[in-house]
This record gives sequence, structure tokens and C-alpha cells, in this order.
Amino acid sequence: CLAVGWLVAPKVLLVLLGYLALNLAYTWVLKNEPVVDIFTIAIGFVLRVYAGAVALAVPVSGWMFVTTLCLALYLAAVKRRQELSQSGTGGRKVLARYSVVLVDRYAEMSATGALVFYSMFVMSTRPELVITVPLVLFGLFRYWYVVEALDGGESPTDALLADWPLLLTVLLWLAACGWALWPVGA
Repeated sequence: CLAVGWLVAPKVLLVLLGYLALNLAYTWVLKNEPVVDIFTIAIGFVLRVYAGAVALAVPVSGWMFVTTLCLALYLAAVKRRQELSQSGTGGRKVLARYSVVLVDRYAEMSATGALVFYSMFVMSTRPELVITVPLVLFGLFRYWYVVEALDGGESPTDALLADWPLLLTVLLWLAACGWALWPVGA
């Protein structure tokens, strides 16, 4: 598969090899280092976005990278929070070196960063998407509600599919993006 991948899309394969190396480093070493573990997970998301962009031969803005990084840091911090609050420090070795209060701060900072960078991208590059900013803000608030009040969030996918207001927010965001970016006269 790797040889065929190299022949078909060598640049994508290089990104995937970097992603594989990161995952191996995480499995053997990085998962036991506080903060590094969360950043490793988030960088994996960024590499996936980059691999998709390389595969489609489209440029990815710095805004996309930093927004993706912040959003992935938010989700990873929330996951650690839920692991701590539901299982204590027994689930993962690194959890003994965190506290719920600390990962809450990480999550809040990351969510704020995601919102700020997304908003800056919208305002500076795609102002027609300004209608999506309140949806992003609501989505972050709602996800935190699902985590805090409904004890969800260890799996973002499960949280999304189990909470209709959150799912509706994502669908409205997609619709708003499609509407705002729809070519004029099409």
C-alpha cells in the first residue's frame, strides 16, 4: 500500500508517514508526558487536515491550522477531563499528573483560541462567513454543557450524535457555510 501510495501521491504519503511516526512516538513515550500528550493528539488532527489539503492540492491557511489545533486541544483536554472525573487516575498513567481544574483551564483556553482564530479568519479572509461565528460560539458552549451537565464528551462523536441541539448546530453551520459561499449566479 505504501509503495502504491508513493507512486500515486508521494506528498500525501510523506504527511502520512509523519502522522505514523507521531503515533508511534505517542504510543511509546509521549502519552505519558503531561501537556505533550494533549498536544500530540491535537497535532495528529492538524496533520490529517494537512494530508487532506495535500491530497486535494488546495492550500491550507495558517488560520485553518491554528483553529484546528485549538479545537483539537479543546477536545483532547475535555477528553482528559472526563477520564479524570469518571475513572480517576487509574485509566491512564498520565492522568495522575493532571487535575480536573487544570484540564478545565486548558479546555477553556483552547476553546477561546479556536473561537478567536476562527473569527479572525472569517473577518480577514471570508467575511461572508460572519454569520457562522455565533453558531461556532453556541457549539462550544453546548459541547461544554454536554460535558459538564450531561457527563458526556469523552467521545466527541458520541456527544454530537446523542445531543440534538449540538447536532443541529453543526448542521446549521454547514448550511450557513454553504449558503454564504454559494457562487453568485449559480
